[in-house]
Amino acid sequence: MSTARRAIRRLDDDGEHDVRDTLAVEEPLEIVVDGAPYAVTMRMPGDDTHLVMGFLLTEGVIASREDILSMNYCQGSLGERRIFVELRRGVGEARRQRQEFLSKSSCGLCGKVSFGDVHTDIPRVASVRTISRSGLLGLKRAIEARQEVFQCTGATHFAAIFDARHELLAFAEDIGRHNALDKAIGAVLAADAGNLAYLGIVSSRLSFEMVQKAGALGLEVLAGLSVATNLAVEMAESLGITLIGHMRATRMNVYTRAERIISDEELPSMSVLEELLGPSVQSHS
Repeated sequence: MSTARRAIRRLDDDGEHDVRDTLAVEEPLEIVVDGAPYAVTMRMPGDDTHLVMGFLLTEGVIASREDILSMNYCQGSLGERRIFVELRRGVGEARRQRQEFLSKSSCGLCGKVSFGDVHTDIPRVASVRTISRSGLLGLKRAIEARQEVFQCTGATHFAAIFDARHELLAFAEDIGRHNALDKAIGAVLAADAGNLAYLGIVSSRLSFEMVQKAGALGLEVLAGLSVATNLAVEMAESLGITLIGHMRATRMNVYTRAERIISDEELPSMSVLEELLGPSVQSHS
């Protein structure tokens, strides 16, 4: 369950009130790889297998879903939750020997052995496919309407991944921005659609580890509602990724590879957005 209800005291201009509030659920998940503990992440329950698959890809442990032989979910007697992952022989062995760390929802670096560990061997994006500014902003508005947990709690981030035809490949919410993107990436891998992934839109700031995750999937464009850090811009430039931040109703900041963003195309009609993104577009318009 992704939400929980709790009695709280609300203070406002009309006084004090006892009400029941909706909260996002936060629980730890331990990831065990080939019998050895690998990471513990604080996440919102749901899409756990996608979370783990995306996490292992963006950590450089696996290169594709074929590297995973099995994933088994287990809940202990005290409520602890674990996912046991079995990999193909030799996959990720060197990296697992170097790393055994605690990953929290607010941080993508905890426990890295050295700064070099954050720079995995990610190939530079070669293709340059374009999207219009109006089309990108239209997708941003439409995908924001899918945030069911955020609308109830105000406590989650989202991540969405599209192909070059602007069709939605995956959408995920989580209390952690890294987890949301890993869940969406994992869903793309599970659908064997990694070669189609083109554009990512996230609700969070654009730090370098978010760019690293986008690069691991091979995204050409990563756009965020918040701003980018200097190291994120440097990494996006080195990977050939178009990095976009501070997306608002009519504006955005394009930090790198601006040639992918053009302005001579019309905004997709509402009927097109509904077809691509589902009926929630109409219900929130």
